[in-house]
Amino acid sequence: MAQLNITLNQEEILQLLSKDHDQAFRELLRKSLNSILMAESTAQLKAEPYERSEERTDSRNGTRERDLKTRIGKITLTVPRHRNIPFKTLVFDNYSRSEAALIASMAEMVVSGVATRKVSNIMETLCGTTFSKSSVSEVCKDLIEKVNEFKDRPLTGKYPFLTVDATYFKVRDKHRIVS
Repeated sequence: MAQLNITLNQEEILQLLSKDHDQAFRELLRKSLNSILMAESTAQLKAEPYERSEERTDSRNGTRERDLKTRIGKITLTVPRHRNIPFKTLVFDNYSRSEAALIASMAEMVVSGVATRKVSNIMETLCGTTFSKSSVSEVCKDLIEKVNEFKDRPLTGKYPFLTVDATYFKVRDKHRIVS
């Protein structure tokens, strides 16, 4: 993998240390991820921009902007494009608009029993990015299927201990309260 050099000027360092450090960290993350994307593009093409070589596999075809929701807010990345071979990156999955940590934390909240609307509100409060309740449900659908599969699996082995958990409700049946 190519080595990356990221330089910060004095103004950027002072901004990181000032009150508006969230914006400064977003800018630092944006610059770092853009550098990684350009390095990955160079590695895939086996040539620097405007470099002519025998090993070159394709040519560059400009860039496009793409938003990525992260723990520190939404950032806009400049993603390279290739003419014939699609650009693949390790920074994010294809068609993914959110950081994996955000998706994992949303799924964990839903599995823990937090309502999808509340998850959306919590994510907006913590990260400053909004998720619709349907996108939270979509993210968690696969995980919920795996949890249900685990809960419904057959118990074929021998178990020396058994833990029983129950909930006790009083219900009304034919105008009588029954335990």
